[in-house]
Amino acid sequence: MTSFPRTPHHLITRDLAAVAMGQKPADLILRNGKLVDVCTAGIKENCDLAVYKGYIALVGDASHVKISEKTQVIDVGGKYLCPGLIDSHMHVESSMVDLRSFGAGVLPHGTTTICPDIHEMTNVLGMDAVKLFQESGTDLPLKVLTAMPVCVPSLPGMEDSGATISPVDVKEAYDSGLAFLQGEQMNFPGVIYGDETVHEIVGHGLVAGKVLTGHYVGEDLNAGLNAYIASGMTADHETTTAAGAQARAGLGMYVQQRYGSAWLDLPNLITAVTENPGTDTRFYTMVTDDVTSATIVEEGHLDRVVRKAVSLGLNPIIALQMVTINAAQLLEQSRWIGSLTPGRAADILVVDNLTDFIVEQVFSDGVKVAEKGEMVMPVAIFQYPDWAINTMHIKLLSPQDFYISAPGTDTMARVIELIPGRVHTLSTEVQMSVINGALSAEPGNDIAKAAMFYRHRPNGLAEKTRGLGLVSGTGFKPGTAYASTVSHDCHNLLVVGMDDEAMVLAANTLIDSQGGLVVVAENRVIAHLPLPFAGLMSLSPVEITADGILSIEKALKQIGCHHVAFEMTMSLMGLVVIGELRISNRGLVEIKEGQVPGFVDLLIS
Repeated sequence: MTSFPRTPHHLITRDLAAVAMGQKPADLILRNGKLVDVCTAGIKENCDLAVYKGYIALVGDASHVKISEKTQVIDVGGKYLCPGLIDSHMHVESSMVDLRSFGAGVLPHGTTTICPDIHEMTNVLGMDAVKLFQESGTDLPLKVLTAMPVCVPSLPGMEDSGATISPVDVKEAYDSGLAFLQGEQMNFPGVIYGDETVHEIVGHGLVAGKVLTGHYVGEDLNAGLNAYIASGMTADHETTTAAGAQARAGLGMYVQQRYGSAWLDLPNLITAVTENPGTDTRFYTMVTDDVTSATIVEEGHLDRVVRKAVSLGLNPIIALQMVTINAAQLLEQSRWIGSLTPGRAADILVVDNLTDFIVEQVFSDGVKVAEKGEMVMPVAIFQYPDWAINTMHIKLLSPQDFYISAPGTDTMARVIELIPGRVHTLSTEVQMSVINGALSAEPGNDIAKAAMFYRHRPNGLAEKTRGLGLVSGTGFKPGTAYASTVSHDCHNLLVVGMDDEAMVLAANTLIDSQGGLVVVAENRVIAHLPLPFAGLMSLSPVEITADGILSIEKALKQIGCHHVAFEMTMSLMGLVVIGELRISNRGLVEIKEGQVPGFVDLLIS
């Protein structure tokens, strides 16, 4: 492992004071910068920073600060000095690389703190995943504030994942220091309708003094939203409208404006600020939630989000506040991170200008870790145990596994309608032809078959091993199929296709490779990205994985799907906590506004 020492603040307060007073040499001095003051939304011209043991000792004129032969002095030549960027809600698994490769990928883009909700790998591996994740992050030059997964499975009784996280598990994780904050509370119906187990989990978070993050997808901005916030939820990333953002901020909830690879909500949300001059933006932050390696390599991480916000008319300093001081205050950690002020961690970015926001140098705890888009500090790989990379506990499939029996000559059926770039689906009803007692995909009507297979270690608890359905919006051509084990949040085996034989080939390819993504056309595999770590992540660097993702996206276009990052849209077909219609290994789940989620039949009598 790469050693990256951090010194507790309380052990060096006298030393920091001595450095500021010119009595003790600094470790690092950055001279002649334009410091972005996110505390007062201003710029400090001709500003110096003096750093000692990873903390900022002085902001201002450092001409009196002592220098020794070990002091590193850098003249930034009038460039901007900005705080390191903070992503207060994200999922490492969505990048499809492990934590160490992810860190090496995002640090050059200025992200120095992440709050990963690891409910993806936890749905596969249980509490062992939480422990393994903490171990894999040892000595990273990236601050990793792990969010405890509290919805595993996301909606009990509606799906089966590889593990179940109980209130006792949550309490023990807080007590043992495995988790820094609460992950997104996805079971919002359980919160607002008073589910006892859900509120027991919430209670453990409150007793432990944790920040509780949310996942409220309800449209009720009065009773429902109030009930959710009153239960202790601090922040939420699921609103897709300016009205939803304003409602949350007005009720004291931090708005985590999302701009990921596929969920591009920021343009809609930011109008809550840009179209209302004078709005106090202290409760507005920005997050990535889900970004792929391809997005990181081609466009960036939080720096990409800042650039987008500025291009939408947001003042650059306010944009920076949303991913620095505002995020730190959300996390109740503004005494440690989020600003370039004395006593704070020396997470410093050197940036040429605030509009293009190209990060030239990155310092984490006062150590230069990246320059000109490349890591200058190597990050060692992590060796994962066999149980974490052998997770496809499912037999090879046959065409019979995709057979949908139906009576008569035609029937009405429920169809999941996918919406490009959105997390929500629509529940539609379509008249289908019945041929030889079964339903087939109808490429001419853009209706594909969908199947979800339980793929985790047998535990005797999975009530059903297969759910079948229909989906529109893929644009797939005849004879094609797609399969993935990245299927939020259960991460069972999802197969979508226009041909049963193609679906079999796609599914069995992933069973053989211990998970991943695959595209099939003309009875052959045209793109395949193995993801052996929990069936979710590659063990390759971010650049190599990015190439694999791009090959999958190119193949999807070949088979008729021309939407951006549509593999991510399809990955949410199994997310049964979001409306309107989803598929799980137990069947079709419908969730509509004001209604408790429930199973519905594929065929409508």
